[in-house]
Amino acid sequence: MAKIVLSLDGILIKEIKLNKERLTIGRRPTNDIQIDNLAVSGEHATLTMQGSEVYLEDLHSTNGSKINQQEVQKQRLKEGDEILIGKHILRYFSEKPVDRTDFEKTMVMGRPPVMTAPPISPISAPAPPTHAETPTQTMGVIKVVSGPNAGKELELSKKLTTLGKTGVQVAVISKRPQGYFLTHVEGAHHPNVNHKEIGIHAYQLQEEDTIELLGIEMTFFYRK
Repeated sequence: MAKIVLSLDGILIKEIKLNKERLTIGRRPTNDIQIDNLAVSGEHATLTMQGSEVYLEDLHSTNGSKINQQEVQKQRLKEGDEILIGKHILRYFSEKPVDRTDFEKTMVMGRPPVMTAPPISPISAPAPPTHAETPTQTMGVIKVVSGPNAGKELELSKKLTTLGKTGVQVAVISKRPQGYFLTHVEGAHHPNVNHKEIGIHAYQLQEEDTIELLGIEMTFFYRK
C-alpha cells in the first residue's frame, strides 16, 4: 500500500497509509494528516487516489505546496517524491514492503545494515531513456568497503532501495531519470556522504561517493 512518511528537520514523525480515496493535509485537527505549524494553512492540500495514481493538490494555501523544490498546484506523485508543506517534508512511497529474509539470502549484509530492494510498481517504472537521461543508462552499484561484508556489491536495479535498520537508521536510494538520490528516512543521525552528513533533502550520488550508514562504509559507482 502506498504511504507518506512525514518528517521535520530529518526526524521521522510518522507514516501514513494512503487507505482512502481522498486525504486532507492541514493545520486543523479535522485533517487526515494534521501538521500543527503556523506555516501550514488550516486546509492546505489534498492527496487524491485515482486508480493506481496519487495526486497532490494545493488548496490555494497561503504558503503553497512544493514537490522536489518546485511549487505546484496539482501534480501526480512519483516514487520518492519529496513534498514540502511549511517546514515539514512528506515523502511518497508506492512500493509494497518486501520480506527482508528473502533478500538476505542473496545479499547478506548482517543485521546492521539490512538492505532490501522492493519491486517496481507499475506507476514507478522508469521512463524510456532520453539523451538527457544519460546517468541512468548505466547501472548504479553500492559496494561495501568495511565490516564483515566488505567486498559485497548491490546493483541498484530497482526504483527504490532501502538501506539501514528499522528503528535505528534508515535511508533510501531512489533511481530517477537524473541519476541516483540518497534520502534520509528514519533515525536521529543522517547518513554521511564523503564524511559529511547529508541534509533533509535528497542528495544526488556521484561516482565514487563514500556513504556511511550505521558505521558501515559503502562506495557508490556506475557499472558501465
